This record gives sequence, C-alpha cells and structure tokens, in this order.
Amino acid sequence: MIRSMNKRNLASILWFLAGWSGGGLFFGLMGLPAILAFVPGIVLAVLIRLEPAKPLWSHAGDGRRIVPINQFAAELDKRTGHPAGVGADTRRI
Repeated sequence: MIRSMNKRNLASILWFLAGWSGGGLFFGLMGLPAILAFVPGIVLAVLIRLEPAKPLWSHAGDGRRIVPINQFAAELDKRTGHPAGVGADTRRI
C-alpha cells in the first residue's frame, strides 16, 4: 500500500509540474497574469491524486488471477465444447 501511495504522490507532483508548465505557456501566450499558470497544475494534481473514476491505480481484489497456461487452455476447451487438441497438437506440454 505504501508503495502505491508513493507512486501516486510522485505522479501528482509530476502532473502538477506538467500542468504548471503548460498553463504558463498558455497564459503567457495569451498575455494573462502569470499567477493563473498554477491553476491547471493544481487541477491536474488533484485529479491524479484523488482519482475520482479509479482507472489509474490498481486496487486490491480486482478479480484477476494468474493461472498456468495448460489450465487456462483446458478451461477454454470446456467452454467451447471442443475436445482437447482439436485443430492443434494433441499433446500439451
């Protein structure tokens, strides 16, 4: 958990810097006050840190599992109804 929090904190800082740079470029070209350059950086950092839709960081219990390839192939054979080895080698390693 601490490791994922460190990644999230680092990502927030990097996105803040990217937003600040982009905002500085935009507001500088438009001739607006430079203090407004912080706004895109803060918005991006908050969005990355809070992650309202939860698509960025892996969460425990997401339902994924790792199985050996032979077991996965056997499950696929059961689902499709084909006997093992149809259209391929009859021996699995």
